[in-house]
Amino acid sequence: MSETLSTLEKDLISPRTMQRAAWSLVWLGVLTAGLIYWSGWAAAPAAAFIAPLIVLIGIVGGASMWIVKDPGSIPMQCGGFLAAFLAVALPQSTWIHTRYYYLTDSSAINQTASDLLAHGHNPYTASLAQASTLLHPSMSFWTYLTNGGHVDQLSYPAGAIVLQAPFMVMGFHHAVTDWMDLFSWLITAALLFALFPKALRWVAALLMMSGIFVVPFVNGGTDALFMPFLVLAVWRWDRFGTGKTAGVANWIGPVALGVACSIKQTPWFLVPFLVLGVALEAKHAGAQPFKRAGAYLGCLAGVFLMFNIVFMVWSFQAWLHGSLLPFVEPLVADGQGIVTLALHGLTGGVMLGWLSAAGVLAFVALLVAFVGSYPWMRRAWLFFLPIVLFLPARSLSDYLVDFIPIAILGALSVTPSHEPTKQRTLPQWALAAGLGVPALLAVVALVIGFSSAPLTLHVTKFVTANEDLSFASVSVQVHNASSTAVTPHFIVDAGSGHPSGYWNATSTSGSLSLGPDQTKVYVITPVNSATTPKLGGYWIVDAYTSSPSALSTTPTYQWKLGFPR
Repeated sequence: MSETLSTLEKDLISPRTMQRAAWSLVWLGVLTAGLIYWSGWAAAPAAAFIAPLIVLIGIVGGASMWIVKDPGSIPMQCGGFLAAFLAVALPQSTWIHTRYYYLTDSSAINQTASDLLAHGHNPYTASLAQASTLLHPSMSFWTYLTNGGHVDQLSYPAGAIVLQAPFMVMGFHHAVTDWMDLFSWLITAALLFALFPKALRWVAALLMMSGIFVVPFVNGGTDALFMPFLVLAVWRWDRFGTGKTAGVANWIGPVALGVACSIKQTPWFLVPFLVLGVALEAKHAGAQPFKRAGAYLGCLAGVFLMFNIVFMVWSFQAWLHGSLLPFVEPLVADGQGIVTLALHGLTGGVMLGWLSAAGVLAFVALLVAFVGSYPWMRRAWLFFLPIVLFLPARSLSDYLVDFIPIAILGALSVTPSHEPTKQRTLPQWALAAGLGVPALLAVVALVIGFSSAPLTLHVTKFVTANEDLSFASVSVQVHNASSTAVTPHFIVDAGSGHPSGYWNATSTSGSLSLGPDQTKVYVITPVNSATTPKLGGYWIVDAYTSSPSALSTTPTYQWKLGFPR
């Protein structure tokens, strides 16, 4: 009996059984995609045939995993990945094809800027007002500033529009940004499938179908465009400059990273780690670390310039301001990071600059850990990087998950750690100080930031319309506890996932300015119709100031009017 159980246990943990179970999850994802696509018939009648076909393929594919001799064979893997590929591509193509408006301001701005470039205009200096026609209603999608305005200019390096403009020249105009993002994500998944070890290729298929990536990437999340390039940048990054035996890994890393950095600012955070990592690899191999790291950085910079040099010459100041806009302009708080404590009323607000300082300090701490704990961190560093992006005032979900597929590939593709060695790159005391001091200062910055909101707010009255289904006005009492005069700008959050625009404001004294230690009552009214919360839901009023750059909030209020909906 014990021998039989032992044999059974061995079979359950055998590589083939694990492949059967893993690819069964992929086929379950295909089946689920077909079920979700069932509702697509109203947008595309062909979905009435395609959706049940995808469901049937998912059922048959999952069953086949348990009858074929080798579930991890190349034909079975390619068949499973192709089914997953189509289960993403077909439904998402339908949604994009039938969409009239973009779902993010970044995608609308990218299309408008690309169109301007295609017609010979500098998108960094030309008006992007046309982007508002690609959003509905536009005020629900803008990225707002703490001074009451919103971002209405190109706020990225030029890579995205350089890649998109040729399609505009060829006559494509409908949701071009979304199409490019969909194709970019599918290419990313295909690269992961090709570059992952054979036994783990099912991971690429599951990542491709994961809603945390598919939903934002095909609904205006422009991060998808740099993802294929980050895959190539991190794949075997430690082989850069090691000679022809490394193959394309000898040179492709900085080239791909240069393209990624020219598309958006998020990949910039990888640059110090990869440059330092290349230097440390060279040092371990007895080569010249500064020379190799310099070659890596020079190649990266050259590719970045190739995409941006025309715009830098065209108008350097405009290009520089646009490329650095997320770092230099006072953007409102948003995202799923630690700023949630303020956004959802738990702390009464936050001084936004202190969150940025905490993020910088955490970045320094991670760099010290990377260098000081090398080679242990050479596989893990990219998994830790989202912690840095968790701390600032804008920590959107994309920032927190984009690196995970790339991190998995990086961890799987670097050479094994340099063993045996018991020595860290830095002495233990230096590592502890270099890591501990900035980490402690980051915590201090967070405490100061969350405890020093300049305004105290309370709702004193609200008026509803349409049988309590929409707001007519809200009266807010505001006290300025800071030492400077401020002009608050108000947003009412009734459960929306994104700031939906500033409300018009009037005050009892006529002036909107609020002096030090002064209290006023402001009456705020929505620019467009503003829906009240559902019965039992919570809502909150936000007040932004630009000097100091801060968010102050009322407590959360539970809605007790109307009917469940």
